[in-house]
Amino acid sequence: MATSLNIRDIGAERKAKLEAEAKARGVPVAEIVRTLLDDGLDKAARKRAQEEWIEAARPGLEAERAMYEKHGPTLARYRTFSR
Repeated sequence: MATSLNIRDIGAERKAKLEAEAKARGVPVAEIVRTLLDDGLDKAARKRAQEEWIEAARPGLEAERAMYEKHGPTLARYRTFSR
């Protein structure tokens, strides 16, 4: 699905900053916009993946906490996992 972006709504100050950054890098404004969009989308995806990993790890961490509360601290290689 194609999406059109209305860049007019970003404001004069942002446009000026984009133009200044493009000039400083010696690239077109469109390249700066693409780079910033890609960076922002990548950051959002990484954050979402991190949150998913944390949720997936939660049951294991809870099991570790319960074992610690029941048996105290132990060396992992000496643990017996009787369930």
